[in-house]
Amino acid sequence: PPLSYKDQLISLEQAQILGSIRRIIQNRNLIIRVTDKGNNFYIGSAVEFEQKATKIFSDTNAFIELSYNPFNEILDKVIQLLNTLCGKDLIRKWQYEQMMPDRTTCELAHLYFNPKTHKDGIPVRLIESTICADIDGTLR
Repeated sequence: PPLSYKDQLISLEQAQILGSIRRIIQNRNLIIRVTDKGNNFYIGSAVEFEQKATKIFSDTNAFIELSYNPFNEILDKVIQLLNTLCGKDLIRKWQYEQMMPDRTTCELAHLYFNPKTHKDGIPVRLIESTICADIDGTLR
């Protein structure tokens, strides 16, 4: 059913507010992030946030930033290997099907940062996201 006139006005007002917030974020080069503790949002300078991330990378020396996205290349190699293994009867059909990654749901592991607003200077916590890095089925 169509929205009532009142709901249309409310919807229009909310859309205008959202557009205004988006323009402010873009014009002032801000970011919005979920905080490390609690269900709050942090709004801050994108440049400052990037500097904190860069500092973590240089301090830990444990990560490198990729110059390109190797997702398709890696996925194609995994699929090619599975096809070869199955074609030579080195794995069974059910193993092949279980290990085959789904291009629509898998993603590369990646890093992101959550601001620790409960600490002085608002440091950032490094989070490594592997939840959708669909290697679990392939490695079993």
